This record gives sequence, C-alpha cells and structure tokens, in this order.
Amino acid sequence: MKQVDVIIVGAGSAGCVAARRCAELGLKTLLLEKKPRELVGKKVCGDEISKSHFDATGIEYPKGPEISSVISGADVYPPNLTNELRVRGWNEFDGWTVDRLAFGQRLLAEAINSGVIFKDQIHVSGPLSKNDCVSGVSYKDLKNDITDTIRSKLVIDASGFASVIRHKIDNPFVEKRINKSDIALCYREILELRIPLAEPEVARVILGGEYAPQGYAWVFPKGSQSVNVGIGITGGSGRGSPKPLYEKFKSEYALLYGSKLIEGGGGAVPVRRPLPSLVANGVAFIGDAAWMVNPIHGGGLGAGMRAGIILGEIAKEAIAKRDTSTSGLWGYNVRYLSGFGRRLASLEIFKRLLVDVNDEDMNFGFEHRILEAGDLMAANRGEGFSMGFLEKMKRLKRGLGNMSLLRRIQRAARLMKKIDKLYQSYPLSPHRFEQWRKSVDEVIQEAHFK
Repeated sequence: MKQVDVIIVGAGSAGCVAARRCAELGLKTLLLEKKPRELVGKKVCGDEISKSHFDATGIEYPKGPEISSVISGADVYPPNLTNELRVRGWNEFDGWTVDRLAFGQRLLAEAINSGVIFKDQIHVSGPLSKNDCVSGVSYKDLKNDITDTIRSKLVIDASGFASVIRHKIDNPFVEKRINKSDIALCYREILELRIPLAEPEVARVILGGEYAPQGYAWVFPKGSQSVNVGIGITGGSGRGSPKPLYEKFKSEYALLYGSKLIEGGGGAVPVRRPLPSLVANGVAFIGDAAWMVNPIHGGGLGAGMRAGIILGEIAKEAIAKRDTSTSGLWGYNVRYLSGFGRRLASLEIFKRLLVDVNDEDMNFGFEHRILEAGDLMAANRGEGFSMGFLEKMKRLKRGLGNMSLLRRIQRAARLMKKIDKLYQSYPLSPHRFEQWRKSVDEVIQEAHFK
C-alpha cells in the first residue's frame, strides 16, 4: 500500500472520529497508531465528557462498561475550600466520566467497521513533502522493524500534544511554538475510596491554593466508590512536577484518606485557544495537536470529536475538488473556529483571570458571590458575564470591599465578548488571516489581571 486518500496519525478520540467520518464519505483512509491496538484509548486524563458533545456530533452516547459515572453537577471551591459554588440543574453540564480504554476501543472499532485501514505499532517520524505541500509520511513499523513511506492526498495530525507532523512543517500558517505559561503539567491517580461517595454524580474542582498554585485540583467520580483525582498547574519559570503537590493534596484531603491506588500517571496539555489556522498545504491538525482543549481544566475529548466530524466532511470536499491546499481546506478553519473554537478562545481569557487573581481575592470573590454559578456556566459556553443593571448594582454592593477584583472581572467579561466577536467573524479565506490573527493577539495581550 503506497497511496491512500487520507493518512491520520494518532488513534485518539479525535483521530478515530475523523478517520471514521472520512471512511464513511468514501475516502480511502489509513489510521496509524504507535500503541498496540489493545491499548488504544488508554490515556492520562480527567475522563469527563459532556452529553452535549454527542448531541452535536451524532456519536452514540457511552454505554455499558464505557461509563464509570453519570455526572450531573459540580462543586467549585476557592483556595480556602469554603463558600463553594454548587453547579446544579444545568443540562449542558450533564455527562459522564468514561473508562478511557473501553471508550477508545469503541471509537476505534467504529472507525474500522466504517472501512478505515488501521495499523498499530507504527512510529511516524515526519511528513513527506512535494512542491511545499505535505504529501505523505515516513514511518517505522515497530513490529517488523521496517522503515518506509506512504503517500496521500491529505495528512491529518492527530498525534497529541507531541504533534509529530506539525513540529516539522515550515509554513506561515502553521504555529509551532507554545508559551510555557500555556501548558498545564498534570498528575492524576485513580483511587478506590474507603467508603462510598455521598454524591457520586457530582464532580469537584478546587482552584489555586497551596495544593494547585496557579492551577486546579479535581476529584471526579469513577463509580460509587472510586475517583479520578489530580492536580494541574500551568507551566512557566520555576515550575516543577505537580506530583509533590498532588501527594500533599492526597494526604490532607479527607475524602482520600486511606484510599487504594489503582493506577497513576502524568502528562502535559495545552491550555489556550486552538491553533489560529488548523490547516496548511496538504495537512490538517486536530485534537491536542491543534491545542483543542478547554483552557480551564484541560479536557479535550469533546472538542476533538466535534472537530473530527467537520474535518472528515471538509476532507471529502477538498479531495473531490482536487484541492488540498490551504485554501482548499480552509472551510475546516471557518466551521470549527467560528463555532466551537470561539468558545475555547473565550475560555482562555477566563483562565487568565483565574490564574492572575491571588488566593485572597479568589476567596473574597466566592464568599461575597461576586462570581456565581451562572457565571461559570456562561464562561463554559464561551460567553462573557451578561448582567443587567440591577444585577450589576447587586454585585457592586457585594464587592465594595474589593473594587479591584470587581473591575478585573468586568474587564475579563468585556474581553471575552471581544474575542468571541472576532472568532464569529473568522476570515472566509486565507487572504485576511494575518490581520485577523493580529487582532486576536492584541486581545490576548490585554488579558492580564494582576
């Protein structure tokens, strides 16, 4: 096999969904994965995914052994662990924590059943190019110790944060570097608890504090008596491993006392807006390789699945027109970034607010309800905090002891709306891309709240 329509590098959730959609539309699709087939889906992750992503994509809900817990609420805590916001009754929050291996195996099986050619234990070393256009990949078959190449009309990089294709492409539309401050280092464990959870349908998130400085801790149910628990801290100067912070949290957080370790591991995840362009000549990016994650908590399952459906359809159109240039693939940018991508961009502003606000101010904001549960849900939808006159007056009264915090929250709301508007008007062709990117960068540069 020397030529296919589409090569997809990486069989994570985004890669499998994109591969399935390409094959469903009649494209000869090759999915390459470095892991053995039986480990596809296994990944260090928070494991939570919202029902809304399945409604948006038409992918079947998790079922049977894929489901660890049904999630219908969350408690969000400030650093002092008091005056938490209880998020309840929001249908868009409903979802599951999933068994990543079982869920990943199902997505892979659906791709193969749709006609995808799957090859495991394949290490892709980089892209092939012809006339400044990606035209295939070079790889090593780890099982047979064979090095070879394969050509395609389109390469999709779904290889995760390592992004083995994107990092080796020199193209003005391809952003290769990410600031350390936009990377979260994470460590998490699956634990079996001493006693059953009182609310096995409620997730817990703790912002900042001594356990997760400039970051977050999470406790997500994985059944009635087990949890996915971890720490994520943003990178940058002086940042080390989050594991010592996790060990402190585990030893002092009462729920976890005497728990039994099932498995553990760490990793890195981007926590910023997606790539400004998801395409270049002959190539497209998806999932963590495209920085498609929620900047608040680093979750990317749903974001990548949404992109996979869109990208499969754009791939079909571009190949049918014999145009997989940047212009020919541009519809992927327009559909994703002006849609779900703008939510992720807006959330980056909110993340920057949470990182810059110190623990004392965060505690004040929760205690005096300058931030409310509705604000968190509005932020999760990528919206600013829309407040009428009376609501503004109420918050003004509650925030009299800390006007600086109130002003920063209001400025964040304004910038969230500003960047949302920019993404809604994502350029319809590459010609206006540079000006659009500069406008976005200007908003991001404004988003400092110390």
